[in-house]
Amino acid sequence: MKEIGARLRALRQARDMTQVELAEVLGTQQTAVSQVELGNRGLTVQQVVKLAKALRVSTDTILGPMNGAAREELPTDRRLLRRLRQIEQLPRAERQALLKTIDAFLKSSQVA
Repeated sequence: MKEIGARLRALRQARDMTQVELAEVLGTQQTAVSQVELGNRGLTVQQVVKLAKALRVSTDTILGPMNGAAREELPTDRRLLRRLRQIEQLPRAERQALLKTIDAFLKSSQVA
């Protein structure tokens, strides 16, 4: 998280933006931006996308290069990735209900 925070600070400063201005983009407080830049707080996917648009960079620029171990953890099935993105957009209660269903299925299949 500290690396992402350092990149975010450098990008913000390169655009002559204040933490307050960046907080407005995210719909949050300046203290939250400060905590992200210090590496004490993470970002949601939606926040990374908003930041990338505001800073006119790719999300990869904010998140940084992916190491080999992290890359291996990503699913390669495109349908599965598409479903995961759709699930992320569901309201929290619906996501939790779906995850319980998936957990029960995996447990009964003895995959988990």
